[in-house]
Amino acid sequence: MPAIKFILSILLLIVIASFAVQNMDSVEISYYDLKLELHTIELPLIVVLVISLVLGFLMAWFMGMFDRFKLKSTIRQQNRSISSMEEELERLKSTPQLPTQAESSTDS
Repeated sequence: MPAIKFILSILLLIVIASFAVQNMDSVEISYYDLKLELHTIELPLIVVLVISLVLGFLMAWFMGMFDRFKLKSTIRQQNRSISSMEEELERLKSTPQLPTQAESSTDS
């Protein structure tokens, strides 16, 4: 199985390298800085694609981390609720119960 992973990794690297070589054309990127002045730079297309890919990955990762923290908070709250309910159940089990009246006394 490790050999298959290795072969697939090498094939993926070859595809990525081929893609990078084919997309070396320069593109102009225009952006505004903090002073709202327009700037233009020229970058190879592959650099623009990789930057976009990395930024998209980071945004998705941060959103996933936010959801994960939210789920952990919900789990922690539910665990506290379960613990308090178990304590209440143990407390109720330990309290003496009143004897129930026999139903035969109401038959006469």
